[in-house]
Amino acid sequence: MKKIRELWTRLKDTLEIGFYRVRQIIAGHRKKAVIITAAVLVVIFGLIWFFLRTYHDYKVLDTFSRNSDTSAEYYFRNDGFVCYSKDGVSFSNNSGEVLWNQVFDMSSPKLSVCGDYMAIGDVGANAIYIFNSSGLVGRLDLENPLQDLCVAEQGVVAAVLSDGASNQINLYNTDGEVLVNIRATISQTGFPLTLALSDDATKLAVSYIKMSGTIGSRIVFYDFSDPDSSGEKGSFEYDQLFPKLAFINDGSVLACGEKGFMTFEVGSNIRENTQVNVDQEIRSIFVTDSQVGVIIRNETSETVPEKYMLQVYSFSGRQRMSMAFDFEYKYVEADDDDIILYNDTQCRIYNYRGHLKFEYEFDQAIESFLPAKGRNTYMVIDSQSVQKIRLR
Repeated sequence: MKKIRELWTRLKDTLEIGFYRVRQIIAGHRKKAVIITAAVLVVIFGLIWFFLRTYHDYKVLDTFSRNSDTSAEYYFRNDGFVCYSKDGVSFSNNSGEVLWNQVFDMSSPKLSVCGDYMAIGDVGANAIYIFNSSGLVGRLDLENPLQDLCVAEQGVVAAVLSDGASNQINLYNTDGEVLVNIRATISQTGFPLTLALSDDATKLAVSYIKMSGTIGSRIVFYDFSDPDSSGEKGSFEYDQLFPKLAFINDGSVLACGEKGFMTFEVGSNIRENTQVNVDQEIRSIFVTDSQVGVIIRNETSETVPEKYMLQVYSFSGRQRMSMAFDFEYKYVEADDDDIILYNDTQCRIYNYRGHLKFEYEFDQAIESFLPAKGRNTYMVIDSQSVQKIRLR
């Protein structure tokens, strides 16, 4: 019996020690689990705060004085910015240092950009200047007044020239040589409203206003890759105007009209690919690298009290986002990250989930509010300066 009691005592002590160690292990793991869970929750709430916060202030990263005409326009690139006005054009790096400038005298300058090339023409006059990041590469002296222009990534320029009852659409290289000449009579083809040139300058799309009967559009597609062809590949007619055309790649064209937008496939055959029609009045359309935004007046919905409705679509026509808002904007700018709405003194920035990212009222009148390179970074232009800012 004594041996049995001793054995039982040892077994009891061993079990108690074992249970004690198990409790210690469980308590340790529980503590680790609590710490891990707390850390995960901190990260989750941090991410929610980061993505869903609304900024109400900003930090000025850099300021450039506007020494030029206050009517000057700006175009921002990754390597700097272009400033152009009736008196000339300049290109500055991101530190504000002017790398080159060109003086000219224009009544109504218009800029077109593709890749490294920029073309500035004087609408109603007879001159186009072609630039790249190194400076002037060519000047075109036109035989008739300029109406519209578009540049390709190697500097080829498509220009619409006004010639009384007819119009010319010419393609020029940087030496001023006419590569293509298209004659468009107002009575037969229509009046050229706008045009788009592919990056490689082999394809052209032109939106004409039909002048016979009811006003509508004729969109004509040209292909210059085959030297033996006549150039025209196909055309489509519609009962609305299309004031904006853009090549979204070398094989597709986006056409934005009064009632919505559509895309065309411009391969060996031309065909309509996507069509999105909007019933309400369209106030604004914006285009980014991968999507189309449409802002309409919200006049029919009784359940949504806001004045405007913003709808975003992919180029394939799939709706990606819809939101209502009441902000009285005058201008809209957008890239694939942000939608910027602003008027003379107020600005709102939304992301593509419909979240209000930034809201601010400026003391001075702003002329432009544009996305810039860098997270939460933008360019703000007023009458005195150009500021690079970051939200905070």
